[in-house]
Amino acid sequence: MKYTRVLSRALLIFTSALPLVLFCLCGGYALLIAFAIVLHELAHVGAIKACGGHIKSFHPAPFGLCIDYSAEELSLYGELFVCSAGCLANLCVAALALICYAAFSVDFLLFGMVNATAAMLNLIPIYPLDGSKVLYTVLLPVTTPHTAWQVMAAVSYTVGFLFFLVASYLFVTGACGVYPMLFSV
Repeated sequence: MKYTRVLSRALLIFTSALPLVLFCLCGGYALLIAFAIVLHELAHVGAIKACGGHIKSFHPAPFGLCIDYSAEELSLYGELFVCSAGCLANLCVAALALICYAAFSVDFLLFGMVNATAAMLNLIPIYPLDGSKVLYTVLLPVTTPHTAWQVMAAVSYTVGFLFFLVASYLFVTGACGVYPMLFSV
């Protein structure tokens, strides 16, 4: 039991430090990526507060924060709103950046692309990303929570394995570096 806790803690530290290492390697894009992640997480917090939920705690997780909140206080639609709020905020910022670029020739296009990418990556149904939570919440009205969890877990493992296969292929063929492989792990 003690070794499991130590391994779990080491894995949490590694996955929390990995984005910082990738940020350092991203050079000038690090600030854009960090701002997109902060915006994403603040949208989740705002949605929890707007729906009447209470935040219990939060801790670092791979590429963001894990926010523990009292989901029992939220309605089904409130839970769905909380799960998708971060992605919606990133997509709104991406749309606003595109509008600024088209209407005023203000070059926020790169910032918009970073936010759109953050939204799309978070919508992938791999646990603990937002897409898996949206899938679970959508399944709740038509099935039991246990079955919804099993379906979400099966989809998560399947999509995660497919990502790993594609990343492995890209790495072996030399089409991409090690970053897709690290992301898939």
